[in-house]
Amino acid sequence: MQNFLNRFDQAFNYSPIGMALVSLDGEWMKVNPALSKITGYTGEELLSIKFQDTTHPDDVEADVNFVRELVEEKRESYEMEKRYIHKEGKHVWVLLSVSIVREEDKSVYLIAQIQDITERKQLEINLTESEQRLLSILNYIPDPILVHDGEITMYANQPAADLFGITLEEIEGQSIQEFIDPSKLNKAIQLSQEVLYHNKPIYDFDLTIRSRNRKSIEAVLSAIPITYMGKKAILVSYRNITERKKVEQALKESEERYRILVENSPIGILIHQKGIIQYANSRALRILGTENSEDVIGLNILNIIHPDFRMIVKRRINNIESTGQFAPSIYEKFLRLDGQEIDVDVYGIPTKLQGESAVQVVFWDITDKKKEEDLIRYRAYHDTLTDLPNRLNFQLDIEEQINQDKQFTIMYMDLHGLKPINDTHGHQAGDMALIKVTARLTGALGSVGLIYRLGGDEFAIVLPGQKNEKEINDIANNIIEVIKQPIYIGNTIVQLTTSIGVVYYPIHGVDLELLLRHADLAMYHAKKTNTLYKIYDN
Repeated sequence: MQNFLNRFDQAFNYSPIGMALVSLDGEWMKVNPALSKITGYTGEELLSIKFQDTTHPDDVEADVNFVRELVEEKRESYEMEKRYIHKEGKHVWVLLSVSIVREEDKSVYLIAQIQDITERKQLEINLTESEQRLLSILNYIPDPILVHDGEITMYANQPAADLFGITLEEIEGQSIQEFIDPSKLNKAIQLSQEVLYHNKPIYDFDLTIRSRNRKSIEAVLSAIPITYMGKKAILVSYRNITERKKVEQALKESEERYRILVENSPIGILIHQKGIIQYANSRALRILGTENSEDVIGLNILNIIHPDFRMIVKRRINNIESTGQFAPSIYEKFLRLDGQEIDVDVYGIPTKLQGESAVQVVFWDITDKKKEEDLIRYRAYHDTLTDLPNRLNFQLDIEEQINQDKQFTIMYMDLHGLKPINDTHGHQAGDMALIKVTARLTGALGSVGLIYRLGGDEFAIVLPGQKNEKEINDIANNIIEVIKQPIYIGNTIVQLTTSIGVVYYPIHGVDLELLLRHADLAMYHAKKTNTLYKIYDN
């Protein structure tokens, strides 16, 4: 018997996991060094307290209830995960296994085995946070996203449910084969096996899928291997190209549709914490002009924001951090690492990183799109032939000057001689004459005033302030000098002349309509009297 007790003491004291004998009311009766290491208390300190004193308050009730059931012979042992409060104040996760010792049908004491599982629990927390970050991104992605294990659908976002004509509740748990055209099923299975079993991502492949009502949908898919809910899975993004298939050669996409967060995705993903970038995906790196994450990780997020947008970004970050709410897409300018400015659309999403609040930035480069929009906007306000500001531009500028109550002078011009050129040499020759004359006028005016083409052979020059007659005369003579110069069109020489009506704001009118009416009257009088210009006279 003594040998048995000696061997028990030896196994007890040298066990790599915590062991203890505990009284029925929770007092530590005997503890081994491994338990002292787990809790941070010496053996003597533990023997002076109860297990309840070192247990996290949230776990005490469950532990005590299990002990009561042991004493009441409702169970012979129990096992639970719980937290101890380390002597230094930190939390230690343990797997606790407890059995009861009875002698002559009387409960005597408890035998406990305590295994430190803190590292495992931290990994579980990190995994949960990672999956939450993934889901937060996928939920805001405009493209349809679906996750499956090769057979069963595990997750789908709202655009995916809309694509297949089914609700989110119905789509999860469905066989993935339900959403694939039967004629393409073998191909889909083969691709799924490549992704799932060979860990091989596949990008931009065509596949015919089908909706709930069996309607075929032509789509471009990308599939990447991921781990989801602890299982191997496939993340699939879809782009519906049914309409594009119908007009394959006639219609080109002006901009690549935004795609999902995958490796080499066109959507950039950054995570920053306390203003410092902690993560950047490969697409984010490429947008910022690098392939090396070390060039970006550790930078202050404001380093990549254009100075004109930093105050806006600061306010958005503060709002996300204080309210925990998603920040919708806005236009911003980023700075690449080489200093080049780029136009981007940006979402801000609250997230967690290693248990602490962080901000997830989802963005994509819209520089080309912005250039197209700027060109369209420019063409709306400029004459397509001469590239001069047009009538709409003229109206907006004059209305702005009137709203600010600034004095200005308008020289309203009518070119003579265009119709004979068009009739004799064709409209192409007339257009060429207009282009050459407007180039000369722009050069002659310099920075004195701004010239607009109002349409046809009508032009307007706007001068700041109220010019006196000498100034008007000098400008008019400069104009006629460049206009009367011969214009060479091919082997032909043509000439133009002009008449000018001059009005002042506010003397000759307090609104644009009245000013133009009076300028037209003055110009007509100059033309009728064969003079170069006429200042409107009431």
